[in-house]
Amino acid sequence: MQRRSSALAPAKPPIFVPIVLLLVAASVGYAWATCGPAFEAERRTPVVLAQLTIVGHAQNAVGTLIVKRADGRVDQLRGRGSLPLYEGDECRTERGSKALIRFADGTQVALNEGTTFLLRGRTERARGVLRIFRLLIGEMWMKTPGPQALEVETPAATAATKGTEFNIRVLSDGKSILTVIEGMVEFRNEFCSPCSTGKAAQSIAERGKRCTDPVPVSLAPAIAWIADVVR
Repeated sequence: MQRRSSALAPAKPPIFVPIVLLLVAASVGYAWATCGPAFEAERRTPVVLAQLTIVGHAQNAVGTLIVKRADGRVDQLRGRGSLPLYEGDECRTERGSKALIRFADGTQVALNEGTTFLLRGRTERARGVLRIFRLLIGEMWMKTPGPQALEVETPAATAATKGTEFNIRVLSDGKSILTVIEGMVEFRNEFCSPCSTGKAAQSIAERGKRCTDPVPVSLAPAIAWIADVVR
């Protein structure tokens, strides 16, 4: 009697497997023929990233000026240099620090110690981009050239200026003290119509109250602090 071998014969692949593989290969070839050149061209095309516009530069710091960017990155300036500023930045000086910033339109801004402000902008049909400084706390000196307009927002009022030199200080309770050195500044809040404060005059705003009428003041004590950074 002939003994049957116990070894199993190799399994033959089902007939549909080669057919499926051929269909897949044909599909891939068609996709590359129709879309491949476009993908390759896109890959070779350089990616252009949106660039923020520099609106000014911090140029001098006694102590340290801290700048927090809109993306959370933090830069610092110590001494003289050129640290670019962009709309959306938060600028801050700590105790014992002061700084000077020059903007592209010629505006100069000095920061006293313990000052924090946010740099914003608003587009208006008549005036274009209006530069806005949101002063949270501390003291700022500003000098604007020609007809360039800007606004300083404080917790108690807004100072609207054009071609002026002034000093504005915000205390911890939001009380805001405006001292005009040259020109005219409109000081206003929701409790009063704009109050025009002129040269060598001071107006005060508090939360929930109208701005005070301007009164004459001595300018030298009000701006003595800027001598360290404004040359």
